[in-house]
Amino acid sequence: MLFEAFKRHRLERPDEPAFLITSGDRSIPVTWKQFTDDIAAICWIIKKHAAGQTIAVLGENSYEWMVAHAACLFSDATVVPLDANLNAGELANRIRFVGATALIHSALYADKAHDIADTIPGLATGGFGSHKTDFYIAAAIKALSIFKKTVWDGPAPDAGRTATIVFTSGTTSEPRGVEITLEAIETFVESTRMALPMKEGDRSLMLLPLHHIFGICATYTMLSAGVACGVCPDFRRIHDVFVRFRADFAFLVPALADILAAKLERRGKSAEDALGWPIRWILTGGAPLSRRIYERLTALGVPTMSGYGLTETAACYSMAVFAGGPRPCSAGGVSRHPKVETKVSAEGELLVRGPNVMKGYYKSPEATAKVIDEDGWFHTGDSGRIDDDGTVWITGRASRTIVLSSGKKIAPEELEEKLQGLPGILEALVSGEGESRDVRADVYASVPEERARELVAALNRTLPVYQRIKTLVVRPEPLPRTSSGKIKLG
Repeated sequence: MLFEAFKRHRLERPDEPAFLITSGDRSIPVTWKQFTDDIAAICWIIKKHAAGQTIAVLGENSYEWMVAHAACLFSDATVVPLDANLNAGELANRIRFVGATALIHSALYADKAHDIADTIPGLATGGFGSHKTDFYIAAAIKALSIFKKTVWDGPAPDAGRTATIVFTSGTTSEPRGVEITLEAIETFVESTRMALPMKEGDRSLMLLPLHHIFGICATYTMLSAGVACGVCPDFRRIHDVFVRFRADFAFLVPALADILAAKLERRGKSAEDALGWPIRWILTGGAPLSRRIYERLTALGVPTMSGYGLTETAACYSMAVFAGGPRPCSAGGVSRHPKVETKVSAEGELLVRGPNVMKGYYKSPEATAKVIDEDGWFHTGDSGRIDDDGTVWITGRASRTIVLSSGKKIAPEELEEKLQGLPGILEALVSGEGESRDVRADVYASVPEERARELVAALNRTLPVYQRIKTLVVRPEPLPRTSSGKIKLG
């Protein structure tokens, strides 16, 4: 379905913009012909030099990132998007884990890519716009001009194979890669287009991080519909890119929706007043949307809705239906896709079955068996209910995973282990605090409070920003425990 949509836009709308990029103070279109020609060149390189292999992609949101990802998707390679916030050692571990033989990276992360390559013998690397990459692309263009046949002249790719391995946010020291098929991504695309209005010629923004499944699927949804995607590598400039690219709608995480509301409020009484045109809708996902953010955007005249899904379900479980009107703080309505089934177990856990569900956790059949039962139902780990009209409500988490307002996920156990590894920290309990779900740690220490705070501050400097402990409570006595000796969780 995606392959056919790209091919149709190439044939019927070759000069229409697929992307909008920034050049100085201008917005420059990248046409569908250019986009699909670039994909065809990278596909040729993959088939000649890395056929059937696993390729990692590292970089900020960019046009080139999407070219690389789509080329892997439409050839016979498996693409692994990497979180650029991780350090070189962590990235190298993930690359080794999936057995990637090549790493494509942006210029911004060239040093990190070099450090990674130093630790993995034989890893091929190529940077967006580098001399080496330009050489290979020039060779591909020459070959394609001679043979007069590109990927677009061949059959559609196998939708059932593992097309991408996406790492779950907040994984513990043992990396957990989720095997996602092209069919799973297409299921999100179809479900979303059934629920939300978008059409050829609309404009939107590529604001979600592309190493997350929500960002990947949302971008392919817009491209399949013929929407021009404004490229935004700096999420803090959300108002500027709305203006620059004249966006009609957007997919956001709640934290970005909150930033957008604040910037609009400073410039007018409504979005139309602040921008000069109305925002047709916003769809948030990746984390729960608070009533406060919903009410701020509603007051600005911005219809705001939510969706729900996990990496393991290709971000697809439920989606707000625009025509039915939003249900504040719900997770939207169950997927309209005819092959996606949803239900609530007898224990109150949300389950889903269908082509959107992962093939499994990479190299971890035991972990896969724990979440996908014999009948094919994926157990989300989230408690909830589904109303008679299909509205999904999340009522709690079966696990302790902390979901930040940015959509990032943190395993408390991982941080607790690190805290308890500090000299003088005897006990630790990590939780999410408030609407933002900022990380809080309650610790019991044998060292003075001032020293405990110094130790945690030093630990924070070694952690990714989103994992850092914002609130530290140093308790004068041991943490409360259950009769079985476990620390009480709240």
